[in-house]
Amino acid sequence: MNHAVSRWTRLGAMFNVSASRQDVDVERLLLDTARSTAANSRLIILAVTWLAKYGEYVAKHRLAHLIRHELEKEHQATMGLMLDLAREKGANNSHRFNQAIQACGCAVDERPLLDIDRRNNFFIRAAKANASALSLKWGRWMEDFELKNDAIRPAQWIVKHNRSMRRRADFGGDLRASISAELDTNPAAARSESALAQSCGATRTAVRDALQRLEMAGWIIRQRQENRNTIQPSPPIAA
Repeated sequence: MNHAVSRWTRLGAMFNVSASRQDVDVERLLLDTARSTAANSRLIILAVTWLAKYGEYVAKHRLAHLIRHELEKEHQATMGLMLDLAREKGANNSHRFNQAIQACGCAVDERPLLDIDRRNNFFIRAAKANASALSLKWGRWMEDFELKNDAIRPAQWIVKHNRSMRRRADFGGDLRASISAELDTNPAAARSESALAQSCGATRTAVRDALQRLEMAGWIIRQRQENRNTIQPSPPIAA
């Protein structure tokens, strides 16, 4: 859990731990957060607050793909709750996480979200009685909460300490963001358009269109090698 918290600190969430020194893979951090929230209620509260405020930083196609293929079934309901809460509580979020929420399916069981509420039958019954409507929907019972916006740093700070966030914001979380994230974290995805389509969970046609837009903006270079297009990041020089 501490590793997840240190990465959230790097992204601007105010936890009392040192920030990670490595660049943050936002989508994989969300997976690790869904695995870790049972031990720390502040983790889910600040994660949801960050998502509600900065959801445009998230590569949504990639997140949905990772949920389907890498997140354990027992944690998909927690992810669904996190994203649904962010969509409900954030401004103008009505369509922001729909694809990823759909990938979460439904709970395979029902229980309190937090370990502390699972200690005995009395706490379990109390957790369900006090649970919010969304947490009941996802089968991970917890009380409703207010966003902690004063515990999240401003966008200028986040971009300064996480250079890839500027690109993500420019792409608005669309397929270009997923392609960019895969090129940053998965070198094998750069070998062809087909590999990118598979790793992003999108069609080749959609990936090709997104690559065209990225190339026109100077973000990538495509080269023809062995009957396929290889892709390399080529960030433009900052003004």
